Amino acid sequence: MRKVLFISFAAVIFLLPGLQNQSTIYAQDDQTVQGIVYHDKTGNGSFDPSGDEPLEGIAVSNGRNVAKTDSNGVYELPLIETSAIFVIKPRNWRLPVDENRIPRFYYMYSSEGASGEDFEGLAPTGALPESVNFPLYPAEEPDNFDVLVFGDTQPRDHKEIGYIEQDVLSEVTDTDAAFGVTLGDVVFNDLSLFDHLTSGISTIGIPWWYVPGNHDLDYSGNNNTNARGSWYKSFGPSYYSFSYGPAHFIVLDDIRMIVEEDERYYRTGLGEDQMEFLRNEIRRLDDDRLLVLLAHIPYEKSTEWKDEDEKKAFYELLASHPNSVSLAAHTHEHYHHFIGNEYGYPGNGPHHMISVGTVCGSWWSGAPDEFGIPHAMMSDGTPNGYAFLHIDGNDWKMSWNVAGKPADFQMHIDAPESVIADDTKTIKVTANIYNALPSADVKMRIGDDGEWVDMERSPQEDPARLEAMERADQLDELPWRKLGSAHISEHIWVGEQEITLEQGVHLIQVKAEDKWWNYEGKRPLFVK
Repeated sequence: MRKVLFISFAAVIFLLPGLQNQSTIYAQDDQTVQGIVYHDKTGNGSFDPSGDEPLEGIAVSNGRNVAKTDSNGVYELPLIETSAIFVIKPRNWRLPVDENRIPRFYYMYSSEGASGEDFEGLAPTGALPESVNFPLYPAEEPDNFDVLVFGDTQPRDHKEIGYIEQDVLSEVTDTDAAFGVTLGDVVFNDLSLFDHLTSGISTIGIPWWYVPGNHDLDYSGNNNTNARGSWYKSFGPSYYSFSYGPAHFIVLDDIRMIVEEDERYYRTGLGEDQMEFLRNEIRRLDDDRLLVLLAHIPYEKSTEWKDEDEKKAFYELLASHPNSVSLAAHTHEHYHHFIGNEYGYPGNGPHHMISVGTVCGSWWSGAPDEFGIPHAMMSDGTPNGYAFLHIDGNDWKMSWNVAGKPADFQMHIDAPESVIADDTKTIKVTANIYNALPSADVKMRIGDDGEWVDMERSPQEDPARLEAMERADQLDELPWRKLGSAHISEHIWVGEQEITLEQGVHLIQVKAEDKWWNYEGKRPLFVK
């Protein structure tokens, strides 16, 4: 007779599970896990047959397989060693959250636990309770909603968490976003900071999902699973999925830690179990439904893949569902990248991937402002900040917000501060338009009566970023962390215009339009 294991929902909340990331290891060939997904009408987080309502057709996964509940609300799945059993939140239902507003939707099974040596990880599960039950609560979800998106928060210490709290959290606490997400590198190697940071983010007041990053690994672990032990303890599974409104979200763990004797490093990759989970999830979606993939490492122009065959199979999966977008971070730059046939993507059209700029900017480097917070301009000249993903049915667009600036601050313009009227014939203007799509139509003019002329997209190092680096180089000793090198910015436009201006101050004006937004910027020019 097949042995069936049951685990109670109380364990879901308090044992804080994680997820196996290597090849599948079944607990025993004949073991399965079952449970009930239910409408928690009594509101106590424990299934009560007399008062609660079992829910049919709700998806549950073990990190590889995906099963649906029957008419009695019951699901059954193979039991995998060191795996999370988790419910996949459907539309118009909400999940319980903990004191830091982190959704609790999973339970861990692990006979040996998972941990490195430097940070406390996941303890062994111990004796199994009776049933893995998941409560859900009705919640109407609109077709139109916003998601607040953080690229790497990545604090080194409690002081840098203070920068995050003052520079970003204080200005988004009134957001009407449905939920938020951090796209990995939640911290900078010190995993003991998870609690302080998540407590701060909870003050925003909305549910918050977390994506694992390479700096969230405990590199004292002897394999990829043990390196994720502290993550499992704090956040649960490192990959999972959920629905909200008309969209479906899949969180990826695309970091593979590699151990070679005493050396530990990482590459981009998913692993066999996660690939199978992804296949099962994409297979369930209607063809036109919007799929949003949330990852840490961008698939291109970043860390190389561990396995090129896996990358090819991953792109084939993405191409099978063309109405999709990927949000990643990791690069500490903000840019749009379209992955097409030249990268081995087999779809009819390219896949839109965004490397979202970071909350910490360039790791809190650069001169501090009057409040002591480093300016942290990223290597491509984008100021630190955060994004909003705007979803409208099966369509989407993204906006970028610079920390501490009004929402319409979307570019900076580089040009001479002053010119001599009789000696200057032509002015060169460079505009860094942070979130503009590569296809944007960008124009400039000088003076209110000047003619609007086209600007050309010209990826290059940002002049303002180079000037900031030069100013720092002129100092003998810096009392702040030095900026790193400048990188090519993908969102710079350059134009020139002949001028015949009277003496006085005139405005350089830049306007840009893409399929999402209109952007405007201005800069004074003194004509002597």
